[in-house]
Amino acid sequence: MNYMVGKYSVRPAKVVSNIEIAKDIYILELEPLHLHEIPQPFNFFMIWVPRVDEIPLCIADFDGRKLKFLYKIRGDGTKALAKHYKDMMVGIKGPLGKGVNIRPTLNSKWLVIAGGIGIAPIPYLIKTWKNYGINIDLLWGVKTMDEIFNIYNFFPSSVGSKIILATEDCRYKNGYCGTVVDALRCIDVKEYNGIIAIGPNSMLKIICLELYELNPYIALETMVKCGMGICGSCYIKASDKLLCTDGPVFSCSEVIEHLRSSNINY
Repeated sequence: MNYMVGKYSVRPAKVVSNIEIAKDIYILELEPLHLHEIPQPFNFFMIWVPRVDEIPLCIADFDGRKLKFLYKIRGDGTKALAKHYKDMMVGIKGPLGKGVNIRPTLNSKWLVIAGGIGIAPIPYLIKTWKNYGINIDLLWGVKTMDEIFNIYNFFPSSVGSKIILATEDCRYKNGYCGTVVDALRCIDVKEYNGIIAIGPNSMLKIICLELYELNPYIALETMVKCGMGICGSCYIKASDKLLCTDGPVFSCSEVIEHLRSSNINY
């Protein structure tokens, strides 16, 4: 019971750094006083910005002591978070969710598809899976070149993973011109042992439908408020699942009806 109380209680964390690394995209480093368990890839924390909001953020990296998060300014909560500087305090609750409940085979090769700020949890996934001999190629799509940052510089453990970029404004000359889905259609996905996609639901809907026979894993985005499975805000339509307790990673077959029921286009 102490574990449950601790995991779901808000605890203080000190800002180590909080810097803008691309247009409206920040990397936040926190030093929490205590973690009740070692976070896994795709676990998330609720970050409480005092007097403003509580924001769900997936872990971008963890070194055994400090947590890193990638986030994009989208509303009042993230705008207020961006104004937190070194030694200021925020609240954290977590780690929450099941993370990525996948057991890849040794020396297997996986393709991770990230759309926009969906890149956030990928560095920690690469770092963790590298310890198990798993090779990851990353296909990352953004709307404009201004959203791109050098992953290798900020997350050195990503060195060795192949990164393929796609920009919708076509300004990045060393990648694909178009959406991440356009780029995906140029890749032979059958050379991979598994696929994980994360990003806007509109992108995930197309990937899930077009690659349904391969049953890729899908990391959903939805409204998360309490993070504890109480409020029901993150209910996955046409299922008995909640994102905050059962996800955020599901197989395509588990969430295909949820994605189909969403009136979304890409």
